[in-house]
Amino acid sequence: MIKKNLIWIALLLASLLFVAGCGGGESTGATAEKRPPSDPPLFHQKEYDVNTTWNQETSDRKVGSYLESVWHDPASFSSKTIIDSRPAAGAPPPMTAAELSRAQANWLPNYRERSLKRVKLGPRSMIRWAYFAAGRDRIEYFFEECGTSIMFRGSTIPLTFKPFSEFYGIIASRIKALCAE
Repeated sequence: MIKKNLIWIALLLASLLFVAGCGGGESTGATAEKRPPSDPPLFHQKEYDVNTTWNQETSDRKVGSYLESVWHDPASFSSKTIIDSRPAAGAPPPMTAAELSRAQANWLPNYRERSLKRVKLGPRSMIRWAYFAAGRDRIEYFFEECGTSIMFRGSTIPLTFKPFSEFYGIIASRIKALCAE
């Protein structure tokens, strides 16, 4: 068991190092924006649109190389919606991002995977990952659109899984990256 855990840790670290080392380098042209290489451009909420009547807790809080915005159900702080966004250039593809998140969540108490698959919501193809861990039902959607990499996460205390899944699927289908015309 210890050997298996060490192998998972080594694989996770190797994949994180690989992803951190990948991506487009900074342009050296005269029009290149000057910023440290460790501080990639971030896509703020103005880069995507989401329709929700939930209360917003945070907007565009910097977390690593992406920005995180969080909403909660006005009737309960236990149900959350989180959207992480960043430029797609240099970000892992949606399936790779889902697999990296899955490797991290595998260590949470009582982790139990429900599914990891490609789904079509409206006109867009996404990666949908559903699981239970640490006393919460969770669903995550990963997709790229118009140069924006988006991860949408929903979580709640244990409820009937089907209504929870359908509700977050509707919200995920309504997220729209705002494309330059």
